[in-house]
Amino acid sequence: MEEAVSGVRGALKEARETIAMMVERGDYGAAIEALATTVDRAFSRLGEALVLSVRGLRENIDRLAGKVDKLAESIADLRDVAAKHDEAIGELTKNVAELTEDVRELRESVADLRRSLEVERAQRRDEIRGLRGEMAHLSFRFTLERICAEHGLSFEPLPPDPYRVDGLIEGRHILALVEIARTGSERDVEQLVEGARIYEREEGRRPDALVLYIYARRPSEELVRLCEEQGIIVDSSPRRIARKLAELDRRLAENKAARSEG
Repeated sequence: MEEAVSGVRGALKEARETIAMMVERGDYGAAIEALATTVDRAFSRLGEALVLSVRGLRENIDRLAGKVDKLAESIADLRDVAAKHDEAIGELTKNVAELTEDVRELRESVADLRRSLEVERAQRRDEIRGLRGEMAHLSFRFTLERICAEHGLSFEPLPPDPYRVDGLIEGRHILALVEIARTGSERDVEQLVEGARIYEREEGRRPDALVLYIYARRPSEELVRLCEEQGIIVDSSPRRIARKLAELDRRLAENKAARSEG
């Protein structure tokens, strides 16, 4: 369009010069006719240029409209994708929340399991300690039983109910109640004294001796003094215990023989 306008301007300029020459010659009719012809041609060229410009503008508008339509379609597709992404994000958020809850429950379960395992471990430790104590108790009882047998004495275990003591040692004349303990305590002394009363009540015979066998260490001075007050033999050596009971058994035999002779 600008090129057409520039051409029209150039043509008008040339026509103006031609018309000016005609006017100077006094040829006014030819000047008017030339001016009309020039104006018609100028407007014709402008019209053609305008038509071409409008046509080009329409083509541009059509192309732009096509691009706008494609852009609108792209925007619509983008909105669909965004909506799908929003849906996926919402689902993912839901899954993350559920997973978080599962992890929390799992942590609680693990914590409960750990506590249960700690309790179970403590119980097992107690059971193992108790089992070891029982095994040690049996081991020392068998040792005492074996050594007593070497001195002509027999060991017989007694049920804790009702006798409350571990066993009975018998010789030809002696009958002794025995309590076996790891370190010994006032409670063990009380059990022996009570066991003697129960045995006399149940069996009709009072024991000749009470023995507290301490296998973990030598009895304390306090325990020795307490046993002396109750007439209890307390020792950590099964051999000394067996010798003492064997000696007491011989004295009882001698006393019985002396009474018989008298």
